[in-house]
Amino acid sequence: MARWRGSVLTYDNTKTVKGEELGYGSFIFMGSPAKESGYNACASSSAGCREVCIYYAGMGVFPNVQKARIRKTIMYFTKRREFLELVNKDIKSAIRWSKKNHLTPCFRLDGTTDLGIARYFVNEYSDIQFYDYTKVIPRLKKASKFANWHTTYSLSEDTTNEQMNILLTSPSNIAVPFRNVPEPGRRVLGRRIASGDETDLRFLDGRNKIITLKIKGRGRKSNNKFIVNNVGELETRFTAAAC
Repeated sequence: MARWRGSVLTYDNTKTVKGEELGYGSFIFMGSPAKESGYNACASSSAGCREVCIYYAGMGVFPNVQKARIRKTIMYFTKRREFLELVNKDIKSAIRWSKKNHLTPCFRLDGTTDLGIARYFVNEYSDIQFYDYTKVIPRLKKASKFANWHTTYSLSEDTTNEQMNILLTSPSNIAVPFRNVPEPGRRVLGRRIASGDETDLRFLDGRNKIITLKIKGRGRKSNNKFIVNNVGELETRFTAAAC
């Protein structure tokens, strides 16, 4: 099939296209994270997360790609109305393309940012699925009010036992970056483990899960505390929260 191209959103991402096997077309906004653009696009990011961000993996290693992502992110902050209009046009185009190619469209509007961009569109496109990872705990609650906005909490070395207690008493899934990825199906912290690497379609994971993510890009050679070595380390760190 002819591949889709948008003004702001992208489609040919190695991970997101895996969804085609399940009948989904997944469209994503790849901006510049943290303060790469001069604006803070990830207000709750940690030092470890910034060091190994997937922004620097895949196509993100190329300077021209980074410049394009920075330009789009700056536009979000300085010309937001125009930016959102472009996103809206891309969403409409992606829906048409998906229908033509017998796919169900879904949108991840914070691929390498944590801005909550989906909030501008979940009402207008109430029959379309949006999904995100986020480190902003209040956003999990906000997104839960919309049936079509699925959010997964992204664990970091800054996540406290108090925060984990809040998360474990909610239905929100928790994504954990592992160096040694455990097998799906086993339980940790009272939750069943599911793989986050087979597809990008986090809204199909259900609820009350620990989502495993294999470290990519810069993370392969990093020893920072953002990366959890194994299940035992995760359990030791948050035993008090799980009780």
